[in-house]
Amino acid sequence: MKRIPRLLLAFLLILTLALALPGAARADGPIYGDTVEAGEVIERDLLLVGREVSIAGTVNGNVAVLGNRVVLTGVVDGNLIVAGQNVRIEGVVTGSLYTAALTVELGPGAVIGRDLNAVAVSLTAASGAEVRRDLNAIGLDAGLNGRVGRDLHTVIGPIQLYNGLMRLLGFDELILDLHFAPPPEGNGKLPAGGGRLLLLPPVEEPPEAFDWAGWIGDRLRVWGVLFVLGVLALWRAKRTAEATSRPLLARPGRTLAVGLLALVLSIGLFGVGVLIFVLVFALGLGLNFLGLWQLTIALWIAAAALLALFLTALWAFLVYGTKLIVIHAFSAWAFESLFRRRAFWLDVLALLAGTLMYALLTAIPYLGWIFAVLTTAAGAGAAWLAWRESRQPAVVESPTAPPPAKRPSRRK
Repeated sequence: MKRIPRLLLAFLLILTLALALPGAARADGPIYGDTVEAGEVIERDLLLVGREVSIAGTVNGNVAVLGNRVVLTGVVDGNLIVAGQNVRIEGVVTGSLYTAALTVELGPGAVIGRDLNAVAVSLTAASGAEVRRDLNAIGLDAGLNGRVGRDLHTVIGPIQLYNGLMRLLGFDELILDLHFAPPPEGNGKLPAGGGRLLLLPPVEEPPEAFDWAGWIGDRLRVWGVLFVLGVLALWRAKRTAEATSRPLLARPGRTLAVGLLALVLSIGLFGVGVLIFVLVFALGLGLNFLGLWQLTIALWIAAAALLALFLTALWAFLVYGTKLIVIHAFSAWAFESLFRRRAFWLDVLALLAGTLMYALLTAIPYLGWIFAVLTTAAGAGAAWLAWRESRQPAVVESPTAPPPAKRPSRRK
């Protein structure tokens, strides 16, 4: 019998464990069902699961909901956590609302006592809706006409998602100058369409004195993080660092060209990760619609963990790894040419000088971001070419046969 692949075996194990969980809703258990009737009062935390989940009564506790369509018309005296396809809030949540859904709607009578935290394709709020503290949202579209008590922290639309990614990668100069219309001072009420993107003209402000302390602190932070990570890499993976530096020193032009393409593809992987998350989320909702909510939870946990691990590793490589590859390659080459020898302490000294030089070069006005982008691209290209070379089979030269030994001549 052929050996079952490990991935298939793991999937079968997750499926078995998920289906083995109790599926019946019990009034005295943690899973209450899919409905809290009007006039009903429950004095404990709840987990509601179903295709159509309705909370029309009062729950004095925290509520977690998994459903395709979720409607709240009652009162939740605590926090509300919702994962669903369509979420509509028309009642009162005295705590915070945490939701991940395709659409999130706040009706005219919706009241969120603390914060609204939402990840959604579409987020809308009617004119009578109220969020008494902060609104934190990520999505593709929003129409916010309600009242926000304190601050808006929103990333809405493809352009702002792009800006968030550029901030994450450290390319602040590539951010597009888009802003949200802030709520008017006084009542904190948003005008119609106030949550949509607006392109605002630049505001002329008097020049401020240069903050030397902040500038020095920022440069020291950049230098310190890179230097510490570089020393750890030299200590634990010196051979890998040497192998990755070879393509950059041997073919710098080709490495940079390959790296620019790899950088574009790497940034696109973040978008692919978001798309995969949306597809997995929709697949989980479909499984929940069929009654397999246990499998939905298992699928979401596994997919979220794998995506978070992959995207975090990709972010760390682009932000720090690529820079360290370029810094180590050129600083080690320069010190070896200068001192005519190689030693670990010389590599550390070269890394110290290289990271300090990088921190200063990236601080040059109008040109520093170009140097940072080129460094990131060169490091990505060197890593790609080194990986390709490591995958190629090593060429083993056949040993040449030694020449036949001459026999001593016999003298007659």
